[in-house]
Amino acid sequence: MKTLTRILAAGLFFLLCAAAPALAGASSRLRVGVLAWRGAERARAEWTPVIRALDKALPGHDFVLVPLTLSGMERAVRAGEVDFFITNPGNYAYLERQYGADRLATLETARSGAPGRAVGAVIFTSAAREDIHGLADLRGKTLLAVSKGAFGGFEIAWGVLRHAGIDPFSDLKQVKFVGFPLDKIVYAVRGGLADAGTVRACLLERMAAEGRIRMADFRILAPRRADGFDCALSSPLYPNWAFAKTRGTSHALAKKLAIALLAMDGPGVRHWTIPLSYQPVLDLFRYLRIGPYRTSSGALLAEFMQRNWGWFAFAGVLLVLGMMHVARTEYLVRLRTRELKESQQKARLRLAELAHVSRQVTLGELANGLAHEVNQPLGAIANYAAGCVRAMNRGAEPRTIEEPLREISRQAEHAGRILKNIRNYVRNRFEAREPVDVNDVLADAISLLGAEIRDSRTRVETDFASGLPRIHADRVGLEQVAVNLIRNALEAMRESTAGARRLKIATRLAGGRIEVSVSDSGPGLSEEARKQLFAPFHTSKKKGLGLGLSISRSIIHNHGGMIMARSGELGGLTIVFTLQTGAEQRS
Repeated sequence: MKTLTRILAAGLFFLLCAAAPALAGASSRLRVGVLAWRGAERARAEWTPVIRALDKALPGHDFVLVPLTLSGMERAVRAGEVDFFITNPGNYAYLERQYGADRLATLETARSGAPGRAVGAVIFTSAAREDIHGLADLRGKTLLAVSKGAFGGFEIAWGVLRHAGIDPFSDLKQVKFVGFPLDKIVYAVRGGLADAGTVRACLLERMAAEGRIRMADFRILAPRRADGFDCALSSPLYPNWAFAKTRGTSHALAKKLAIALLAMDGPGVRHWTIPLSYQPVLDLFRYLRIGPYRTSSGALLAEFMQRNWGWFAFAGVLLVLGMMHVARTEYLVRLRTRELKESQQKARLRLAELAHVSRQVTLGELANGLAHEVNQPLGAIANYAAGCVRAMNRGAEPRTIEEPLREISRQAEHAGRILKNIRNYVRNRFEAREPVDVNDVLADAISLLGAEIRDSRTRVETDFASGLPRIHADRVGLEQVAVNLIRNALEAMRESTAGARRLKIATRLAGGRIEVSVSDSGPGLSEEARKQLFAPFHTSKKKGLGLGLSISRSIIHNHGGMIMARSGELGGLTIVFTLQTGAEQRS
């Protein structure tokens, strides 16, 4: 699979190069930010060959390398000061959630048996320290790290310590953050200036190869092994660095650059693979409650208020109205209590209790509304909020904006579940598997896309077989396949104006396997187009990288199934995929 991907990418790359003279015009300057974890000078030495290779692959463009710190990277991406960026998995996952970045490729390395999983952390002390032999010995000691937001430089080690029952911020004497470059952490521990340190895996070996240190001078804490990975390691391995585009960079240019990266080869040039899933990174963030999963922060609240002041003002008005309602209710309670002289004490207690419940319900709804808005991606908020504002300006009743608000909640919940799972198809296996009812998964996908189905005026027909066996599968992955297929069918029918728009989704048990079919009444595809339908980067859309159906195929294959396209019973296209039942999964 990997060899075929390289061959296809290389062919597209040479076609692109051949067409370059005709496309050449004024040279455009493209800034590529790179995380300088060992300093700007080393970053330039390490990444300049990649920049030169891009200059050669995409004539007419002038790529400029911009070394950045962690905080500098966020500022540059937020302000649109860079067109592309190269950074560690933790920083990428955060920038994707916060600023809408899109990964184009994942860095490969020869040091790992799984080419895309090569980022880990090593926790170490001086070999001369006889009082520190394991993680438990770090209690009451000092630990050096680069910064609290450094993925390989602290966050991975933080997760390792937490799993060992150690809170670095309460059980250790001090966690001291010393900033880039990481080399000075190694020197400080060797010199006895700190009890222990943590750095990105392979830094110790790299410094030893450069003649700067001796590995024998250090003791690795909580050592572990990973197949094909020859560096000292204290943690699991995470996906490698990502090459990504910022939100404002065109999809067409990003697609050309992705092809060039996959075809990149030669001495001193880094190799890249198709973008991997960064879900393990998000799982670590969720476990530590950091990054996009921070639950309480004054800075986060201030940023939310600044970016969503309109919604916050609206919620404030609702809060004031709610308080006025509560005040009015309490006034009426007191008035009614005075009138009921015979049972004055009993009535006061009962009405006070009712007023208390009313306050709880009113304020509870307002709190839920605020929490709902905090967790929305800005893109989804902008779309649905704009529709709500237009409706209010037209004088619409408040209840007419209830459905758009509900759609904001559903879309954000769905994005939170699968945003980082979409690339799971390139992994060897899916980790989060559970008993799944396929009919329930399809019903959830239809419900999730309810707004798009209604807007496209499409009639949905379902023919779900009853009594299907539950299968052991990745529910999020299967839901992503269903969403991809249904959305593609809606888009295909949108291009065809003839006749009614129909979408049929059916399941059945065939030959000991569950078969799922999605049929549309769109224009269909030629036999030649169907052969290329699942190929990576093949798309007829103006936007997108053409990976949706390729991802769906890989998800189905990872579940032991098959997916294919054929002429549809409704006159358009039918996509059929199969899934193993429990008996086949155990065989």
